Amino acid sequence: MNARGHVSVLVVDDDQRMQRACAEAFSTTGFELRFADSGEVALADVRRRAPHVLVTELFLPGMDGLTLLRQARREAPSMAAIVMTDRPSSSAAARALRLGADDFVIKHVDSVAHLRSSVRSALRRHSHQTETARLLVELAELNEHFLQAMQQLQVENMGLVDRHQTTDRIREGFRVLVVDDDATIVAVLESLLRSQPGVDVTGATSVTDAREQVKGQSFDMVITDMHLEDGNGIDLMTAVQAHAPGTAVILMTGYATLESAIAAVRGGAIAYLQKPFTDLNVVLGHVLDVKERLERDRKQDAYQSAFRSRNADFLARYRLIKTKLVTLQREST
Repeated sequence: MNARGHVSVLVVDDDQRMQRACAEAFSTTGFELRFADSGEVALADVRRRAPHVLVTELFLPGMDGLTLLRQARREAPSMAAIVMTDRPSSSAAARALRLGADDFVIKHVDSVAHLRSSVRSALRRHSHQTETARLLVELAELNEHFLQAMQQLQVENMGLVDRHQTTDRIREGFRVLVVDDDATIVAVLESLLRSQPGVDVTGATSVTDAREQVKGQSFDMVITDMHLEDGNGIDLMTAVQAHAPGTAVILMTGYATLESAIAAVRGGAIAYLQKPFTDLNVVLGHVLDVKERLERDRKQDAYQSAFRSRNADFLARYRLIKTKLVTLQREST
């Protein structure tokens, strides 16, 4: 919030009618609206005083909306962002997703009302993220105090952490489920991913088979085709995330449409890829990014586990913070 306690929203559009429509639609929200008619002007505004939400038209004179989004993210990583346009395409929606857009809004008669709802939703998500970050800082400070009180056991504890990290990697690995009714695609992706150390791959050629696999074991990532003979990838993604929240999902399709790209963005997919693949390294890159993040999370869990039993007061405070983090996670899903 700014000095007056208002949420600030920066709207970037060279269409004066859209600016006036936004000003009217947001007049009762209490938000502070700022306007820019080009990407360059907006980026300078972000550098001076980052808004809570950036709303940008895709097509702008000079710097386009996606370039603005990428550069503004560097200046204000915690800022929410929404891309809007009256000339939509599935590829633009997919690029917006990869750049971290919270929503992709198509301009039409009711688009301003939808935009207002989208801004509120984005603010809620980013509020949870900010509170989570604050609690993680508090947890880090708590760990530091604990270490100071337990200096005499530091060497022993570090050895314990190392053992936990090693056994976690051996025991758990990184599990990927590949789903496509084309057995050749499944075989190619299985071969590609199994070439990577620590990656376990399971293949499925139908939604039915995939659902059974998910029920029987946990997966860190699901890579699924959008259009399968007995169902579709969007419904499978929803079922997977309901069964195991936090599972990363990549959607792939040979029939890309704007509607499916937007559904992927809103459904929580980390990527929307078009087949046939021109470069399998794109798929591999997404998988390895998630694998690296998961390994960092497991190391952090091991670090926390190594110290839990050392001090009753530390453990009680840790549980309180952990409960708050879990509550925020559930509210944001």
